[in-house]
Amino acid sequence: MDRKALVTILIIAGLMAGWHFGYYAPRARENQKRYEEFKKQQAADEKAKRAASGDVATGTASAQPGPANATGTQPAPVATPNPVPPADPAEPEERKIVSSEVGTVDYVFTNHSGGIARVVLKEHEEDKSKGTKVVLNEFGTIPIGAFSLNPDEETPIKAAWAMSVDEESRVVTFSRTVPGNVDGVPLGQIKITKRFSLPRKPDENDRRRVKLRSEYLVGLDVTCENTGSTPTRVPKFFMHVGSAAPINRHETAMYQGVDYWRDGDTHFKDTTWFSAGGFLMWSHPERPVLREDGDLMRWVAVTNQYFTTMLTITGAEDKPQEEQRPLLGVTVWAKRRAISADDWRKPNEWRPIGHEINGNAALFNVDAAIALPEFAIPPGQSVTRTFHIYAGPREYRRLRLLDHNESDVLNYGSFLGIPTGPFSRLLLNTMNWIYSWTGSYFLAIILLTIAVKAILWPLQNKANRSMKKMSALQPEMKRLQEKYKEEPVKFQQEMGKVWKKAGVNPLSGCWPIFIQVPIFIGFYNMLGKAVELRHHGFAWVKDLSQPDTIGHFLGLAYLPINPLPLLMAGTMFLQMMLTPQTGDAAQRRMFMFMPLIFIFMCYNFASALALYWTVQNLISIVQLKMNRDKSAKEAPAVSNP
Repeated sequence: MDRKALVTILIIAGLMAGWHFGYYAPRARENQKRYEEFKKQQAADEKAKRAASGDVATGTASAQPGPANATGTQPAPVATPNPVPPADPAEPEERKIVSSEVGTVDYVFTNHSGGIARVVLKEHEEDKSKGTKVVLNEFGTIPIGAFSLNPDEETPIKAAWAMSVDEESRVVTFSRTVPGNVDGVPLGQIKITKRFSLPRKPDENDRRRVKLRSEYLVGLDVTCENTGSTPTRVPKFFMHVGSAAPINRHETAMYQGVDYWRDGDTHFKDTTWFSAGGFLMWSHPERPVLREDGDLMRWVAVTNQYFTTMLTITGAEDKPQEEQRPLLGVTVWAKRRAISADDWRKPNEWRPIGHEINGNAALFNVDAAIALPEFAIPPGQSVTRTFHIYAGPREYRRLRLLDHNESDVLNYGSFLGIPTGPFSRLLLNTMNWIYSWTGSYFLAIILLTIAVKAILWPLQNKANRSMKKMSALQPEMKRLQEKYKEEPVKFQQEMGKVWKKAGVNPLSGCWPIFIQVPIFIGFYNMLGKAVELRHHGFAWVKDLSQPDTIGHFLGLAYLPINPLPLLMAGTMFLQMMLTPQTGDAAQRRMFMFMPLIFIFMCYNFASALALYWTVQNLISIVQLKMNRDKSAKEAPAVSNP
């Protein structure tokens, strides 16, 4: 690729940046401004409505009387930001394990916070050789389905709830009474009842599809009942989704974090978002908490590389958008917590020998919650908000069957504004189809890579021929550079004549690459998140979802020997040696460092990625050799003008 091609790429990037900063960003700011104005007007309308109906605590008989001050009047009640009383330290924790009727998941319920403390996935193993199961929320201190008014204050969240379990119907119920709240003033009593409905066995109709949809899906109804004699309000409250930590020491950190869906799009923050970083004026200190306000937030999720816990707000599907706003989420909260090496190694009832640790890499646990807006409850009446909780594998074939874009949690990304998700999903479905015939994901990845390269073969042929022609013109380019080194405009004019005479377009070798890159990135993203690959291997590779480590240099745990990434770098180097050389010497030297960069980036990635990249390098090498002789015959003979 020569300088003109690089300039073209920079121009395209500049146009995209101009579109973002000149059109998209101002439009997003304008939408946010309109939303904030809407919220202010909505709050003013609600306050006026409550004032008109007398549903505002103003120190009247409905408020608790206090001692009179020196003037003989009652002091105004003091606002309390979190009226939920703290947990009683004398109240012992009670835990109850309830299995889904399907039998593949155990849910560990706790009366502290009234939620799911742990989710044990009995069909997914953290370590196949040891038989240890995958446990979600393993390092979490806040249960899944916990209720809070302020997620930053953990002590009140852990208050004790009354727990009852109906084993036969697989329903677990928690209840607790808390004060109501009007404009920050405690008023009245609200009984909160949380009802968890565990997955049931599907009937015989469409059995497999129903099982795929419901096997990891828990229903949750939260009912708020005004048990007092005065109107009151349930303040804005948070529902917690638990936390996500790495399943093992090999997981890639960039896939772990918090994700939420708002008005047609997902917003993902990985664990590095919380760290200090940036550059010069864009640098920022450590961000201990994520708190983002908005509207129409449908779900929030915590994820690691292969598993997720999601909490989705349901019940507003058939309403117009304006009627959905008071029912859907308005704030997403998340917090990153460090996992110490001692906690990581500590044995528990599911892992008798604890986790293995590798090197000094930091390990984190990410908690998250979603807030619902406040609402009023007349005396003696109740309001129910409904949710469902998905706690299981990030498996597209399951998530796509859910009703609220939950499959977007896979978040396959984009390239230069081109979504790569459609490519990733097509490749994933094709890989699984090939596996259904071969019974081997090793063969499925190889055959799928061959199929993709076969489809792109004509484009790559065109790129190879163009690069060969450009390589043949290098001596003439150097001669013209020397001749017109003081006249760059004249040099470009003369080179244009040479290209025209030789029938060469300097960009023709680049456009096929641009077409292929979104497909390759889609392939890369798909393999990095494909939970189906776990515990499938070949030859020396025990697990395609983990590095293919066969030993360690000098016996040091942080210096693994991974053959596939080394083979990948070797094939990449050979491919570069066979590729026709264009551009100046500095550019060529820079490209020769690419294999080393890829080793550094991908050395500890899933071996499936290294397998795919190695196979596609080998196919490219074969194609280059097949094209070389043919391209040499077609190389133009250029005479000096």
